[in-house]
Amino acid sequence: MEMIGILKRQTVIVLLFICFFPTMAVAQVDQFKLKQVLQDANAGDISACAYLGKMYYEGTGVAQNYNEAFKWFQKAADKGIDDACAYLGKMYYEGTGVAQNYNEAFKCFQKAADNGVTGAYTWLGVMYYDGQGVAQNYEKAFLWTKKAAENGAANAYVGLGVMYCNGQGVVQNYNEAFKWFQKAADNGIAYACAYLGKMYYEGTGVAQNYNEAFKWYQKAADNGAADAYVGLGVMYCKGQGVAKNSNEAFKWFQKAADNGVASAFAYLGDMYYAGDGVAQNYNEALKWYQKAADNGITTGIYYFLADMFYTGKTGITDYSQAKKYAELAIKNDTLDIVGHRILAKLYMYGYAVEKNIDKAEALIEQALAHCKKDGSSDYPCNTMDVKGELFWVMGDKVKAKEIYESINKNAPDFYAKIGETELSKYMKAYKEVDVDDDIPIVAKKNEKVFAVVIANEKYQMEKAVQYAKNDGRVFAEYCRKTLGLPEKNIHYVTDATLNNLKYELKWLQNVMKVYRGEAKVIFYYAGHGIPDEQNKNGYLLPIDGYGSDVTTGYALDDLFKTLGNMPSKSVTIFLDACFSGAKRDGDMLASTRGVAIKVKQNAPQGNMVVFSAAQGDETAYPYNEFEHGLFTYYLLKKLQETKGDVTLGELGDYIKTKVEQQSIVVNGKLQSPSIMSAPLIGNDWKTWKLNK
Repeated sequence: MEMIGILKRQTVIVLLFICFFPTMAVAQVDQFKLKQVLQDANAGDISACAYLGKMYYEGTGVAQNYNEAFKWFQKAADKGIDDACAYLGKMYYEGTGVAQNYNEAFKCFQKAADNGVTGAYTWLGVMYYDGQGVAQNYEKAFLWTKKAAENGAANAYVGLGVMYCNGQGVVQNYNEAFKWFQKAADNGIAYACAYLGKMYYEGTGVAQNYNEAFKWYQKAADNGAADAYVGLGVMYCKGQGVAKNSNEAFKWFQKAADNGVASAFAYLGDMYYAGDGVAQNYNEALKWYQKAADNGITTGIYYFLADMFYTGKTGITDYSQAKKYAELAIKNDTLDIVGHRILAKLYMYGYAVEKNIDKAEALIEQALAHCKKDGSSDYPCNTMDVKGELFWVMGDKVKAKEIYESINKNAPDFYAKIGETELSKYMKAYKEVDVDDDIPIVAKKNEKVFAVVIANEKYQMEKAVQYAKNDGRVFAEYCRKTLGLPEKNIHYVTDATLNNLKYELKWLQNVMKVYRGEAKVIFYYAGHGIPDEQNKNGYLLPIDGYGSDVTTGYALDDLFKTLGNMPSKSVTIFLDACFSGAKRDGDMLASTRGVAIKVKQNAPQGNMVVFSAAQGDETAYPYNEFEHGLFTYYLLKKLQETKGDVTLGELGDYIKTKVEQQSIVVNGKLQSPSIMSAPLIGNDWKTWKLNK
């Protein structure tokens, strides 16, 4: 609460005018003949000039007229009446009877103070405090206010209390602040009572005592201190020092708002938003929140506005406004959590901004970090709910489900309290996929097995590969949970470019080199494959490649040479792609003739075995029911059933049988997976296991 605000709201500012007729009280004015007073003043009687100025200023014995008051005070001041000079300062300050001029006001007050007019001390304190007509200087503000207090100016007691409370111009001292507020209250200053209520409420300068806080707030309110109305509202709202009563709380907040107390606007917004003490009304909530924001009340306001514009609770959805207020919430409070969440959702879907999943994810992580900084032991349900929503949007339904279940475990009544969210809606529509939802977890860690998982779904120049990201993501999860590979041993790459692919292969080469033949490699690829129409060689197609240009792909021959020439215990390759030029939906990708091309089988090398989703001119189909490639689904299914403890021979037989059967039943066309091994290992690969 600004010092000047206190002083202006009080009607007890003491600027004592030393009467030049000491035996004459205001009640005696009628006994004088106005004509005689005017005659004396016009004759140059400076006491009469000053007295006439006071009469016009107060409207005592004459019609109130500030212009006349200013004129006669000026005459008196020019003749050396210092109290008249103080009145001129007040009129310049308020702009009554003359244009408002803080510089002139300060000069008048300074002159009066220099000549011992104690009422001017208070005003000098005010002007130094607020930097009006003079450079702001808390030290001088404190000195003049203290001087006024020492001369009995009760309103100055409040000023001293404020400065001790805030540490302005003096070392912060709540005990001293409390002492001066108490002294002011004892002298009938209503706003001092409000401050005492606040200090008892917070336990600053005095032991916390809600009963005393309520008593002083009530006393202040009874004497018209509008800020105390807010204090009473808060205490009724929370049931502190008085029985909880939302209706009473609303009444006091409304009364404070009617008196222009900005903090009350925010509380009214809260009550209309929650339907607490008043019927729920989002439009009224929006009105009061905006009014609070317009009046500088920002903490806890911007994110409400962002939420209301994002969700359309008022019947109007405005993502641009949601973005504006979310950014303001973050700017106003770097630890703001709601603003981060709403901004994340905007980037998640591309509402009023360009869609940016990475930015959405970063904002959510920042929100979670802020939750930890807040020191709350509660599970961050709201933020985790948005994180689960993001995973769903990214296509990671398993992760979304895990988060949803974690929220329900940590806060079983969360969704019952807040209602339906996007994540909870998604979960209602969620169809469980057995291989995705029940991934076996083993305790054993296979520190010497390394995997590169490439999932190319969204191509720059070609149509997307349906479910490729889900294939890669879930296979990587099986590598970690079921096959026991440490997180650091798995490189999972989505939408890999040619350079990304080369980089990952180089990483495997470097790892195998330092392990000197003691480590194993798993390479998995889901995406487009393309044929060379001239020599019938197959190529992996990076997402920046062209289906009609094999030079933009990565040859299987090169893949087999790169991996086969590494010193390793074994290399197992899974290719959920067809190399005939067909896409997963059966349409053609590369062949301009519209005819599938039968590629030749490339020979594995070294300690290598290759599982390929289809042979020759066949298509590697999707399994739409489970949102996977058909080949990958049965690969995962066998790993699930055996908890990863299956030989490659058993795995190959299972995949081949199941894929052939299902492709005929569902697609009406044969898809026959192939298994090729390097000559060096013969049939030894059939006894290998991925988890050992």
